Amino acid sequence: MNKKNISSVPTGINTYNKINTLCLTIIAAVSITLALIYTRTILVPLVISVFIFVMITPLIRYIKYFTRWPKWICILIATIIVLVPLVLVIIFIANSISNFAQEAFTYRIRLLELLNHFTAFLKSQKIPIPDEMLTFSSIREVLSAPYYTKLLRGVGSNAMTFISYSFLVFIFLFFFLIGSGRTKITNNLIKEIQNKISAYLYIHIIMSLITGFCVWVVYVSCGLDLAVMFAVLTVLLNFIPNIGSVISVVLPLPIAFLQFGWGVKFVLILLLPSIIQFVLGSLIEPKILGEGVDLHPVTIIGSLIFWGLVWGIPGAFMAVPMTAAFRIVLEKIEPTRPFAELLAGRLPK
Repeated sequence: MNKKNISSVPTGINTYNKINTLCLTIIAAVSITLALIYTRTILVPLVISVFIFVMITPLIRYIKYFTRWPKWICILIATIIVLVPLVLVIIFIANSISNFAQEAFTYRIRLLELLNHFTAFLKSQKIPIPDEMLTFSSIREVLSAPYYTKLLRGVGSNAMTFISYSFLVFIFLFFFLIGSGRTKITNNLIKEIQNKISAYLYIHIIMSLITGFCVWVVYVSCGLDLAVMFAVLTVLLNFIPNIGSVISVVLPLPIAFLQFGWGVKFVLILLLPSIIQFVLGSLIEPKILGEGVDLHPVTIIGSLIFWGLVWGIPGAFMAVPMTAAFRIVLEKIEPTRPFAELLAGRLPK
């Protein structure tokens, strides 16, 4: 009897330790998530500046290797090469918001006219539809001046948030660049993360710019209003895996419908960008990246949902690079290597 009790004690302790570890892991995960949400105002621009710095660092090395110029000149040139496109994107976004605000009243009138025609059509066909749906009162209320003004204020508020984030990013990046030459990176793990993330970012940025240019050509050829704004949005939304390309194709459709109706141009604006997104994003880019960040599509979607909930739209943009860096760290630590294999879509042996 005593032997049985003694032999059962280690099993009970082992079970208790497993439950205790699981509970502590859940508490730690919840605490870290809450901390990420609470500190998002500072962490989001900080992480963005880290990614930009990761892109600039190898560029500095290449410029210094080929030119043999002083390091501060190489840093200046690399910073200009990386930041000028970002500044141009900010300018394009500001101009696009201004153009949208100017044209939005026109689109509101067009949409109200379309609703009136549709209401008249329903009445002429004597279709039995409730009066609330026939008058589209809720839609008309949203399109009224007070709600419309509120919408524009929201767009302006988001624009100011974007500008403040950009300002913080430039400040953090400035201090990163100042201290870049004082400490040489010798850790292989940090080097691997830096090389893989910078390669992914460079290739993805180039492919996104090519996609945006091709889509812009289509929109301009069809005479679509706000073509520049939709092209810039295509470039930006390309950084949101899978979902972003779909959103970028759908966004211009209401404007295209208000301009052209169900005509040939509407079909072209729908089909051609879809083909461009598929060929460049699903066929060409994966071949160029090769193994790339080595993340399973389900992992990418899961990271997109998590970081989108935690940090909103900026989190969705940074979901893939952050998850890729996390997977590389897990892969280099022996106990966590099975989790890295799961993130890559491979069952651990």
